[in-house]
Amino acid sequence: MDELEDAWFALRTGIKIGVSLPHLAADALAAGFDSPALRELAALGVRDDLEARRLLPVALTELGHSLEPQTDAWGELFPWEESRARSGLGSRIWRTGELFPWEESRARFEPDLVARTEQALTIVQRDLDETEAGLGRLTLHWSGEYGEDGEPQLLIGFGGEPHRGGGNPAECLDGADLPHRVLSLAENVQECVMEMFQFYWPTCARHRRGLHLPDWDWDGVGWPVWRCRAEGGHAVAPIGGLRKEPPVS
Repeated sequence: MDELEDAWFALRTGIKIGVSLPHLAADALAAGFDSPALRELAALGVRDDLEARRLLPVALTELGHSLEPQTDAWGELFPWEESRARSGLGSRIWRTGELFPWEESRARFEPDLVARTEQALTIVQRDLDETEAGLGRLTLHWSGEYGEDGEPQLLIGFGGEPHRGGGNPAECLDGADLPHRVLSLAENVQECVMEMFQFYWPTCARHRRGLHLPDWDWDGVGWPVWRCRAEGGHAVAPIGGLRKEPPVS
């Protein structure tokens, strides 16, 4: 529920969010939260933006969450940047300085990291191409810094234009093995597409609903799969295995 609250406070302050409200509502239902408005919100299509924004405060109220900004014991209001960090979003980065293209910086990094990163790029690009997303070439950009795990902080983009994030700053790429690297890259592409191009990618041809990826605590067994949550949920394809299919009438 924390992410739904974060989204509400961001919208109240005029900050554009780069996440799907129905997606967050579905995650909350899966975590054990429940209310009529939350179920209605989770069932919305990814393009029902106005209805999702109307239902969000209703769902939060039904679940007993305050719609007022957080305060401390003395009644002091927390700035958005500070409250975002307290809610766990502080791990996201926001860079306004120079970013370095992957092609120019890859020689600095360990060969194993370079290999799995470029494999991941090929795999996710294949899904973009097969679904005719029309977004062009997926690119990577180095912030010039390294994370706590010692790996370079990489951001994604399209056609050489990096995605820095909007109201929710962009996540850095992670993943210590190829499946997790692919999953992280696919997640970043979803966020980037919603933020930069204002549509949801990819979608289920049968149900015309946005597809979802494994949760952050995925155990890493097998290969990550795109799933649709309609009609009880079903697997669509492994990441890298999407195909353009005509909708089922």
